[in-house]
Amino acid sequence: MFGPPNLSPPLMHPTLQALLSLQEVDRQIFRVERELSALPEELARREATIAIRRNRLEELRREVFDTRTRIKEVEHLTSGRRQHQRKLEQQSMSGKADAALIASYEHEIRNTKRTIADAENDVLRMMLQVEEFEKEIATQAVTFAEEERVFNEFRSNVETETAAAEQRRKKLLTQRAQVSAGGIPPAQLEMYRGLLKTREGEALAELSSGICQGCFVNIPRNTVVRLARGTEFVTCPSCDRILFAYA
Repeated sequence: MFGPPNLSPPLMHPTLQALLSLQEVDRQIFRVERELSALPEELARREATIAIRRNRLEELRREVFDTRTRIKEVEHLTSGRRQHQRKLEQQSMSGKADAALIASYEHEIRNTKRTIADAENDVLRMMLQVEEFEKEIATQAVTFAEEERVFNEFRSNVETETAAAEQRRKKLLTQRAQVSAGGIPPAQLEMYRGLLKTREGEALAELSSGICQGCFVNIPRNTVVRLARGTEFVTCPSCDRILFAYA
């Protein structure tokens, strides 16, 4: 059986050993913080999708309402035109009008009939539109109800997972404070924290076979020798991470 790797080789700088312990805690903190950031982002994305679906349903319902209102208006106007048509027909057949007036009545009656026919076609077209809108509303309503159910379930899970992640983060921050207080000089700690931000939670990188495992660039021989002495901090000339090497 092989034991765990030796994390404290004789020539490793003592501060570097402390930073390796701190790095492990910070790596976990970054994972938790990414989770805390991703959960509300995913929630917002899903909420936006639900809002789009809801708005589409509302838009379709407004279209139905507006179209039905327009149908009633056209039918009311058409009813008035039919009454006008009957009045013209009665006047033309009253026997009191001369030929010219009768011809004028007949011309107006023809125009009124065409207007009524056009209006009836418009009503039919709008009724077909309402029918199509209502079909789409029925389909969209089913889809929306299911998506809303899934979203509400996801939102509840997000609240639970966020609370759990916050608890993990709180414990890790306490652990980090304890490790940070373990004799790391302020200058090195500040340097480490700066790299932690710029390198997304990975301020240190192992040097293995002459290659930085943070950016996978070959490290110059003189840098490797400096690190082997264990007397100073050595950084990667490519990614600026603090280098370390196991025995």
